[in-house]
Amino acid sequence: MQHITLDREEGILVVTLSRGKANALHCAMVDELQQALNHAAADERTHGLVLTSATPKIFCGGFDVEEVFAYTPDKLGRYIARFIRLFDTLRHLSKPTIAGLNGHTYAGGSILALACDERIMAEGDFQFALNEVMLGVVLPARMVQALAAVVPGPTARQMFLEGHSWRAQEALQHGIVEELVPLSSVRHRALTLARQLASKPPRAFAAHKRALVEAGGGPSYTPEEIEAMAAEFSAVWFDEECRCYRDLLVSRRQAK
Repeated sequence: MQHITLDREEGILVVTLSRGKANALHCAMVDELQQALNHAAADERTHGLVLTSATPKIFCGGFDVEEVFAYTPDKLGRYIARFIRLFDTLRHLSKPTIAGLNGHTYAGGSILALACDERIMAEGDFQFALNEVMLGVVLPARMVQALAAVVPGPTARQMFLEGHSWRAQEALQHGIVEELVPLSSVRHRALTLARQLASKPPRAFAAHKRALVEAGGGPSYTPEEIEAMAAEFSAVWFDEECRCYRDLLVSRRQAK
């Protein structure tokens, strides 16, 4: 694969984002991640999954501003449908999933991290933010509900209504991540936790996880629901308000 790498360590599949300095998400990378999850779900040798980054000090910067922001309406709709499917697959994976956040985690990267069962983050001046509201972006309601179920109520309101950003220590205090470790230990600790969860009786673990996930965000999305959610997202993405805020972000990036 071009944008991610796959390694198996003692039954745990390590999926490592490996696309440049920000691991920015685009169609090809989302497709590769979906393939990795499909493999993890079907492979009897895989007992758990760790999602992490090859780039020091950043997990994922979210959607690729240069590429995704230039997608036509049709391509954007297809991309968002794939991303929603990826999110839904990750949150419903019956095996343990741990996000090893070895740096800044933003937007689409935050969504993937929150879709995992638990999150280990590097100590230091790293940020965790799901700031879509700042761009006028409207996430599908069922996705918001699923994500909001992962963190305490006041934190969820700050996340979705304010686009608030938390430093690593604050993310721990607000229940966004479960543990902080030195940067060099993120992968090792995530693997250790994945193995601990994978040691539980798999049928019982999967049943309890499914109940928790569905209580927070409902059952798996049907293809028709994914298409409808993508169409709703795309309609807002191309309206005047969202376009203005996206153009402002691009201008600021170009001015740097």
